[in-house]
Amino acid sequence: MEAEKPTTFVLVHGAWHGPWCWERVSEHLIARGHEVVCPSLPCDNAEAGQDEYLAVLEAALRGRSGVVLVAHSMSGMVAPLATGNPAVSSLILLAALVRKPGSSLTDDGAAPLAEPLQKAVARAVVDESGRVVLDPADATDVLYHDCAPADAADAVRQLRPSANTVGAQTCPALPERRVPTTYVSCRADRAVNCDWNAARARELLAAEVREIDGGHSPFWSAPEEFAALLVELA
Repeated sequence: MEAEKPTTFVLVHGAWHGPWCWERVSEHLIARGHEVVCPSLPCDNAEAGQDEYLAVLEAALRGRSGVVLVAHSMSGMVAPLATGNPAVSSLILLAALVRKPGSSLTDDGAAPLAEPLQKAVARAVVDESGRVVLDPADATDVLYHDCAPADAADAVRQLRPSANTVGAQTCPALPERRVPTTYVSCRADRAVNCDWNAARARELLAAEVREIDGGHSPFWSAPEEFAALLVELA
């Protein structure tokens, strides 16, 4: 069997998460000879917006080439803005939120989110900084419902407060440079309305759409299978 060409994957987490959420997928990618970079977005800092998020992505891309940029959930709002960097060879949007240039995600109302997450956010605590703190039971049900209970608990205990700063900001024009883009839609997603966001990704980014079984976090519920999918799509 022909050996896989080594690829650099930059894996970008979503709201409430951090680089830790990619550790299971990273093990499989590294074992297959690939490089993995997992930047940490400042989603727990309500004063950090798209400029700060993009600075983190640019730092992760610096000095690299042929990068497959993978953005989960909230990070889908900023990852397309990084494709102007020549280091990016392709973009994979996993159950991602997609903004339209000239408007904010907030302008789209509830449409981009699945109903269970809408309800969970409505019940969530908003701290003194304006960050949303999900109830652990809601986080389990919305983000990790298809995981074994111990695995779900392990993930939920690592979640952090998250601000919607980027979601309230107007999306700038997309880079003129375009790269092949795939939107990975999760059929049992309880957080993101994947059909709605995939349609927008098709419209704005000419994205191909790939549907997979399972919920919002396949990097945790099925890491080996998801790693294989990333290699296939790279």
